[in-house]
Amino acid sequence: MRIDMATSHRIRLLAVMLFLAIATPAAAQAIRTGKTTGGIAYDVRGSGPPLVLITGSNLDRRMWNREAEWLSKRYTVVRYDIRAHGESDTATKPFSHLDDLTLLLDELAIPKATLIGLSAGAFIALDAALDRPTRVERIVLAGPGVSGYTGKNPPQFPPEMFTAIQAKEYRKVSEILLKSPVFAVAPESQALVRQMVTQNERLWTVDRALMKLQQPTYGRLDQVRVPTLVIVGENDVFQRDHADVIAARVPGAKLVVVPGGTHIVNLSSPKEFEAAVSAFLR
Repeated sequence: MRIDMATSHRIRLLAVMLFLAIATPAAAQAIRTGKTTGGIAYDVRGSGPPLVLITGSNLDRRMWNREAEWLSKRYTVVRYDIRAHGESDTATKPFSHLDDLTLLLDELAIPKATLIGLSAGAFIALDAALDRPTRVERIVLAGPGVSGYTGKNPPQFPPEMFTAIQAKEYRKVSEILLKSPVFAVAPESQALVRQMVTQNERLWTVDRALMKLQQPTYGRLDQVRVPTLVIVGENDVFQRDHADVIAARVPGAKLVVVPGGTHIVNLSSPKEFEAAVSAFLR
């Protein structure tokens, strides 16, 4: 049977449409979600060496949307919500963020991973490098802090914020935070940051006495034995000197200062962040 060119074209078009109809659901299923036995929500995508993205406080794993996309082309990317954030359970008994991370690695059968953390996530990654060194391949510390070190310019929040916390006026707390330089980001990310900050207000209900503290890192930075990248925004006045301290004391650490970048540097300067992390991982 002869097929004219128009019919042949329609057949090819139908074949392409059929392929897309089959392929699209498969692509959507490439992201695996779950929750550890400890109540920590996570998702996994991509293939290759394992890499874990750790969020900052008041935020959740949506902050890594862009990074998860490009990193998953070469790595198995795990994102998770720290306790009392996102879809993770709140704290009802003593816990530590490091234990939550370790359990996540155990239950995903990841013996060793690269850790990328921002702000509170950088604290966790640094703790892991020091206290769980066999589980850490390398670390990226963005807008990092050093426990046991106050810094030259600690964040100065107005007294009204602490009054609002005591009065359980959490939306007022969120509005104060969102107006501070700590949460300044590029215009295209402002709506997302507002969503995350306001939707994670339950963190203020956690009894801080339940959080088990790790040994301060300030006097132990020279004991870090994994490749370390420190990224800090030029305008991150609160963490800039913390970043300098880490870069000076961690053996072989590399420091990248992003021009015009803020504290949440991946959302203020996404292209620069990608370039710095890509170069380090290579």
